[in-house]
Amino acid sequence: MNEFVIYNGEVYTADKAPIAYNNRAFKYGDAFFESIKCNGHYPLHFHLHYKRMVKAMISLKMDIASFPTEKQWLAYIVQLLRKKKSFGASRVRLQVFRGGEGLYTPETNQVNYLIESSPLTSVPYTLNTKGLLVEVYDEMKKQYSPLSAFKNGSSLQYVLASCFKKEINMDDVLLVNDKNKIIEANSSNLFWIKDGIVYTPSIFSGCIDGVMRAVIINNLEKSGLIRIIETQGATQQDILDADEMFISNAIQGIQWIVGYKEKRYFCQITKKIVELINKETFGD
Repeated sequence: MNEFVIYNGEVYTADKAPIAYNNRAFKYGDAFFESIKCNGHYPLHFHLHYKRMVKAMISLKMDIASFPTEKQWLAYIVQLLRKKKSFGASRVRLQVFRGGEGLYTPETNQVNYLIESSPLTSVPYTLNTKGLLVEVYDEMKKQYSPLSAFKNGSSLQYVLASCFKKEINMDDVLLVNDKNKIIEANSSNLFWIKDGIVYTPSIFSGCIDGVMRAVIINNLEKSGLIRIIETQGATQQDILDADEMFISNAIQGIQWIVGYKEKRYFCQITKKIVELINKETFGD
């Protein structure tokens, strides 16, 4: 069966997409990407994804006029998912990179883009039944910058963190910033709960400005049921003193952490937050 992608607004079979070997994403990491969960042909929380992409365009000094509008992006995603007959859950990945050639100095700031998709097993956000075991990865420290809040084309820190996770046989690893504060997981934002209050690192700590992070914060503030506080990050003692801990991203939703070192965590408030997010996203 043929796999399809959309490149600069046109549908191609995946093996025929006209991406040159000398594109700037390949040569310089001059790119960013976005991962979006879709329900049938509908991308979830797309307005938040689009806002983050526009911020990335501005930070990378790319030409906004060459970037599809939110309405155009939605139409392309629907077109691709219909072409692939994707009626359940799927992950859509949008890759945007600066066009033209040049060395470090680009010839143009106009962009090219590629849209691809892959199937997922579940439409609702499903909490993991077996909690995750995590450890801290601190060999490379992440620093706050205009690029730290979105997923840019230079992801070596996350690749190396994943290699470390595999070496030590953990489910995930937690990353630290240049101030030695724990700020996020390898592909997710971090939350911890102490005495009924939810804490999460601010984007000014250097963590990704995650879409699901924004959904969680917005819904907790709107519901008024659980207080949430943004911090400069967590110390190891903050994590060890916590009652619950979870991570979040746009594809999996919320994943519960059961253990860090000898500490074991509960999952009571975390379950309520998952229910709240599913109700907000999918209705009753």
